Order: sequence, then C-alpha cells, then structure tokens
Amino acid sequence: MKIQEISPILWTTNLDETIKFYTEALGFTAQSNFPHFVSLSKDDTRLMFVVPQEEPDFHQSVLTGSIYIFMENVDAFWELVKDKATIKDPIADRAYLMRDFAILDNNGYELVFGEDISGRPK
Repeated sequence: MKIQEISPILWTTNLDETIKFYTEALGFTAQSNFPHFVSLSKDDTRLMFVVPQEEPDFHQSVLTGSIYIFMENVDAFWELVKDKATIKDPIADRAYLMRDFAILDNNGYELVFGEDISGRPK
C-alpha cells in the first residue's frame, strides 16, 4: 500500500480571485474548473479550492496552520512572486535547515515555499 499524494481541498469565498492569484502570481495551471470547484497544479503540486454550497455560516477562509511546499531553486521562485503576494516572512535560511519564505494567498492561507539546504556547504 502506498499513498500517492496529498491534495488539500480549501474553501474560498471567491473562486475567480483564487484562480487569478494562483495562475498569475504563482504560475499554477487550472486543471479542472467547475462552477464551485477548481483544481490547480504546478509541477508535482496540486491544490483544490471549493466554494462551499451547504455551509450557510461560511464567511471567511480560515486555516490554523500553513501549507509547506518543498521545491528546488526557491530563490528564483522568490524573485518571481515577491511583488505579487503579501509577504508573511521574507526568504531566509532557517535553523531547521530549510531556505524558505511565507506568503498569504488571496484567501489569507499561509503558503510556505522551501528548499532543503542540509547538504549545502557551510
């Protein structure tokens, strides 16, 4: 038995703004797009968003953590997105041997993009 991938399904109040942010600011591609659902991908990463239809009290997106996206060449990606998103934490080397940065998407979800630097010479 092998788990193949994890793909969060996140709630949004505005699907069009979410698609625009992920495609224009982060370079994702919309794979499946329905009236209340979209699947967005970039390389081997996929996120799904839905506008809840049976949750009358849903007014705002809330995530009590962050989504960590491991990648290569994080510095180049930082240069592409730093002026297109709200920066939560600028790019830096971290004590946990990752070089990463954190942004907030249009829904307020925290996305952290990081690269393993454990093998990098000191």
